[in-house]
Amino acid sequence: MTQDKKIILSPMQKILGEDFNPGLLMIIARKSLIWCVLIVLLTMSSSLLYLRYTQPMFEVGGTLMIKQENTSTDLGIGSASNNVLDQDQLQKNIQIMRSNVILDRVIDNLPLEVSYFNLGQILVEERYKSSPFEVTPVIKNSELYDFPIFFYFKSARDYQIEYKIDKTKFTFNGKFNQKLSTPDIELTAHLAAASDFKKHPEVYLEGQYYFIVNSRANLQKDFRARIRIENFPPSIMFTMQDPVPQKASDIINTLQEEFIKYDKEKKTESSTLVLDFIKVQIDVLSAELQAYENQLKAFKIEHGLISTGSKEAEIINMLEDIRKDLADLDIDDKNLNYYLDYFTQYKDSSKLLLGVVDQKYSGLFHYVDALDRLQADKREKLLKLKPANPVVINLDKQIGEVKDNIIENINNSKRNLQQEKKILNENYDKYQKDFNEFPELEAEYERLNKLSDLKEKYYLMLLDRQASYSITLAGFVSDFVILKKADPPKTPVFPNVPLMKILGIITGIVISFVFILIRYLLSNKILSISEIDKFCNAGLIGVIPVYKKPMDVSQLVVNMNPKSVISEAFRSIRTNLDYVFSSSGSKIVTVTSTIAGEGKTFVAVNTAGIFSVGGKKTIILDFDLRKPRIHKAFSTENNKGLSTILIGKYKLDDCIKHSEWDNLDFITSGPVPPNPAEFIMSQKCADLIEELKTRYDIIVMDTPPIGVVTDAL
Repeated sequence: MTQDKKIILSPMQKILGEDFNPGLLMIIARKSLIWCVLIVLLTMSSSLLYLRYTQPMFEVGGTLMIKQENTSTDLGIGSASNNVLDQDQLQKNIQIMRSNVILDRVIDNLPLEVSYFNLGQILVEERYKSSPFEVTPVIKNSELYDFPIFFYFKSARDYQIEYKIDKTKFTFNGKFNQKLSTPDIELTAHLAAASDFKKHPEVYLEGQYYFIVNSRANLQKDFRARIRIENFPPSIMFTMQDPVPQKASDIINTLQEEFIKYDKEKKTESSTLVLDFIKVQIDVLSAELQAYENQLKAFKIEHGLISTGSKEAEIINMLEDIRKDLADLDIDDKNLNYYLDYFTQYKDSSKLLLGVVDQKYSGLFHYVDALDRLQADKREKLLKLKPANPVVINLDKQIGEVKDNIIENINNSKRNLQQEKKILNENYDKYQKDFNEFPELEAEYERLNKLSDLKEKYYLMLLDRQASYSITLAGFVSDFVILKKADPPKTPVFPNVPLMKILGIITGIVISFVFILIRYLLSNKILSISEIDKFCNAGLIGVIPVYKKPMDVSQLVVNMNPKSVISEAFRSIRTNLDYVFSSSGSKIVTVTSTIAGEGKTFVAVNTAGIFSVGGKKTIILDFDLRKPRIHKAFSTENNKGLSTILIGKYKLDDCIKHSEWDNLDFITSGPVPPNPAEFIMSQKCADLIEELKTRYDIIVMDTPPIGVVTDAL
């Protein structure tokens, strides 16, 4: 029982097949070395050209950190319920960062209205904060927004602008620092560095510049598309890519700063409204208090009063308490009237009043708190939705219902207040009747004095409130702090210079390898003896090197230089053939090839020559009756030969020709017959060969290419 041996294949053999020849691959690689070097140089040059003519992009980044504590809470004046922002609040803040509210602030704080460019031979360079000129434009025709307006220096005083509208070109000349008015734009141009223009005027005169007046909507759209805001609690990262690193850095830094300002403004909005209200009330009370003091002073001077002691202290105290209660009710009535006027007049309720409402009005405070939350929700929705959106309309409806409830609550409170005032007035009349028995002057003085005291107490209370809300206002800070500012980078993120260079080299190597592999797969030449041993079952009797000297026809060369390499190669063939020819008698050597031009006639002639040198009587037969070559090798005529022998026109001895070398004869093919194959297969051909066997030791036959015709078979 036999068992097949398992063949272990290399990785390359698994890919290219079992017949993979690493030696052949190395030969092709050596022959392709120059091409591979050229390919690598080409890919490296391509990568360098790409780097040279590609607009670089720089990426800047900044970071905001979310604070975990609230300063106003630390001061004891804020709420501790919202110290840490939840994810929903963070997402809302990110939406605000992307909104036009913040982007408008960025645009207003940076020189972005006009962009300046220098038109180079290949690339266009934006001259952010480095333009040789500046313009202050006023657009009259909106079609000119976001389109280039070319600017040409004529001298240190004059310039020219050029632009197109609907394929119509417009050209205007202007002077620096003077207004230029056209039908589409009005502008004033300024020369940034007049001294530099005088030193290097050719730089300005030969340069190609243009500027673009940016529309606000286009800037907002561009920033929103290129600014990335990512939430990595407790941080928010801002990144932006731009060909001008300083510009991108300024935009990110300004965006962070403006958002922090906006966040603080929204936090202090309610306290600011309360302070404004208190300031108004303080101003009014200050004037009233001053009026009462002046009236009391005048009353005392007029009537010469020094002391106002009263014997009826109890009645006076009762009257004083009632007056105090009535004054408190008057204050409450004023507050309720103010609340009623406020919520009646400000129907849009764009400003919240939660801080103004005293918490003693629990019902009213509850409704205003609800209105505060609804209005805050509406403002956030309007950042993303339109006013006509059903969600916004539903919020408006809820706000209206809450306002109606607020007004109804105020009216109920006013009715209750009037009822209390009515009861107090009845009690006051009762005690006043008793008090009328006292001197009229003393009563009037007491009245003025008590009213002055009440006004003063209310005034001091408002001052205390003002101080409290001022502290609150100072204690409010944003929930965000700048952790990292955006610094202008020095190296671009695109294209990646080291990566592109490495990629150019790797690409060249890969293409070179593919090129070598393709040449290997398409190779149809036998380059080594091992390939012949592998694919051919016939024995190998010798290897003949290439004869490097040029020759028009095959020639006998082994006798010219017996010590040459090619002579030794033919001697090796002769020796090997001696071992093959084990029997005695005349031997026949047939030489053929796959196609014409492979050197079979050369091999036949020199094989015969090497045998003749060895003392063997040798003859060469030119059986290539289609394209004979032997007569050319020996520089003789081909008017008679094998074809004439086979047809009986000439005898054998008439056609045998002797060479200049001993023991070497040859018979040419003779005139080309119409049917070479039939000639060779004839009995006369066999008889001819048998006759020659009796005369010669070695018969060498040069036959047609076996891969083209069947004559050699």
